[in-house]
Amino acid sequence: MKLEPEVHILDKYMQLVRKCFTMTNVVLSGGKEIDLLAVNPISGEKFHIEVRVAIKGFRLRLIDTQTKKGRKHRRGLDTLNEIKFVHPTVVNAVKEIFGSGEYKKVLVVWDVENSSVIEQAKSIYDIEIWKISDIINQLMREVKSRAYRDDVLRTIQLISKKATNVS
Repeated sequence: MKLEPEVHILDKYMQLVRKCFTMTNVVLSGGKEIDLLAVNPISGEKFHIEVRVAIKGFRLRLIDTQTKKGRKHRRGLDTLNEIKFVHPTVVNAVKEIFGSGEYKKVLVVWDVENSSVIEQAKSIYDIEIWKISDIINQLMREVKSRAYRDDVLRTIQLISKKATNVS
């Protein structure tokens, strides 16, 4: 299964920067899927990571909004927590893979409605919010000039080189 570019970026970030083993696109029953699971073998840290990145029009908010027909926009942490992190199918799959230990829930986004969303995500839902721009910046520093055959890493290197040669 081909990875979405943002999941691919996150996968490489978790491997190269966070030194984790990863599983991507974990397909579950009922049409559910986990974007990424990661384990750091040295620290023992475990991560369940979901990516909700859109270049235009999506800024994570605490409470979801609805269309005129009552459908949720899936832009609210309340809805994303419900469908991505605490749904019984997802919880059972994560426990089956990780065992009974603790793990971090992470939601990667492009932006948030305001900075309080990040603090409230942690205090209300125990979800860490990471911004994809921060991940890309850290990955750019990590890959530097080492030769990579991976398309996404090579693209990040090219962008990094261009960013450092801006005149």
